[in-house]
Amino acid sequence: MSQYLAGVDVGTNGARCLIFDLAGRPVAGHYCEYGASYPQPGWVEQDANLLIARTREACRQAIGRWGGDPRQIAAVGFSAQRSVTCLVDAGGSPVRPLFSWQDARTGEQVERLRQVISADEYYAQNGLPLGTTWIITKLLWMREHEPELFERTARVVQNQDLVLRAFGADDYYTDRCCAVFYGVWDIHRATWNQPLLDRLGLCSELFGRPTAPGTQVGTIGRSVAEQTGFAPGTPLCLGAGDQNCSVLGMGAVQPGLATVTLGTAGLAILATARPVNGFGGMMITHHAAPGMWQVEGLSNAAAASLRWFRDLFPPGCWQREGPEVGDAYQQLDQLASRVPPGGRGLLFLPYLATAASPHWNADARAAFVGLSFAHGRAEMARAVMEGVALEIRDMLQQWRDAGLDADSFRIGGGATRSKLWNQIQADIYGRPVETLKVSESTGLGAALMGGVGAGPFGSIQEAVEALVHVDQRIDPRTDHRARYEDLYHAYTQVYRGLDTSGAFAGLARIQAAAANPPQ
Repeated sequence: MSQYLAGVDVGTNGARCLIFDLAGRPVAGHYCEYGASYPQPGWVEQDANLLIARTREACRQAIGRWGGDPRQIAAVGFSAQRSVTCLVDAGGSPVRPLFSWQDARTGEQVERLRQVISADEYYAQNGLPLGTTWIITKLLWMREHEPELFERTARVVQNQDLVLRAFGADDYYTDRCCAVFYGVWDIHRATWNQPLLDRLGLCSELFGRPTAPGTQVGTIGRSVAEQTGFAPGTPLCLGAGDQNCSVLGMGAVQPGLATVTLGTAGLAILATARPVNGFGGMMITHHAAPGMWQVEGLSNAAAASLRWFRDLFPPGCWQREGPEVGDAYQQLDQLASRVPPGGRGLLFLPYLATAASPHWNADARAAFVGLSFAHGRAEMARAVMEGVALEIRDMLQQWRDAGLDADSFRIGGGATRSKLWNQIQADIYGRPVETLKVSESTGLGAALMGGVGAGPFGSIQEAVEALVHVDQRIDPRTDHRARYEDLYHAYTQVYRGLDTSGAFAGLARIQAAAANPPQ
């Protein structure tokens, strides 16, 4: 009997392959980075062929590190960054670089879409606020600005669809959780929004085939086996989008359970038994578990904000502020831990990739507010951590205003490696947070879906009980609550002030002009 599962997570900046035993313990893994390119401010693109090659390499390295018999791997499950626009021709070759979900060039297309369907009607039907993130806006942009490439396009699919096809799937399969991110999906009926497609002059056959997560869609062929290290004939199983898999990997498979994940992006997700309307700035998506939905809030640049700060101020810059040891992130923790809650009056708005939930403001930009000569790198590092958590806190307020809440949150993503950041999250959310034995919840969720799709588990619930285990519980510190509530009040006031004054829009115009100077 096969004793292992593989989870492949094709993320925003790189791909990770993890191998687990049937008790959910990771036995090996490897990460390969592919990054992105930024042709203009607000534009984010990726090389499809590089992404596939690095994903295969991550698998080969993980299996090599493991050293076991790859025939003992029961299945490979997949997860991927969501709402990535992949355009391929009739032969399956990429037509152009991928549009990242972070790409915000399509503001004009959003406004044209608003003339076709009101924002309220769009949200009621599709479960998404009108915004630049969704695939339909990239398709409309391409039809207008790259008509020759648009004519060459045979299929418009998503990241997981593309990679699964490259690994051996017989078609482009879109997991049903991710179908909503095309932007033309009826979230209530779980089918295409045909009236909207008709109004836009598009057909659903252009997109990936909507399929239930946990479905086997192919097997590893001999050529792919040589490139990845998997055994020929290993089942390939459709997983779900990264955040849908992450929810599984954190065990949130019952209505009312909530998770917060701080990876490159940040997500606050509440599992529900029905597609709740009325949140405006929240996304409503399908849960990987049948008959459930997720209420999701998105931060475009969560843990990526701290990576940006790390790269801006490399470790050598910090030596005069103390004898830090460890890697760059450990040093950041040491610096930030010296500063009291609230960063001595320093506030960070983490809109490095514009604002998503609950504002969906493509003009929003990041800012440090309150800087003085009294502030240094330590205060700035803590302000970045707090600012990311405050953006999530802004999303949780929508749940609370609608009468929904959670008693505690399971937290995941790379940020959980920081004990300080975990405590900051508990303090700012005002609820206990729980970490998991496996912090890479997305990879575990992908492997879990493989275990459901090709055995050895008969259901998602059975797989969660076997694979997902809580590690630590962190309670909020009552002596920090008042200060953080004051900081949250300041956060919302600063956002409103910059937005209503036109400062955000003005800065966005200046950036656009700088990127396109007159000839």
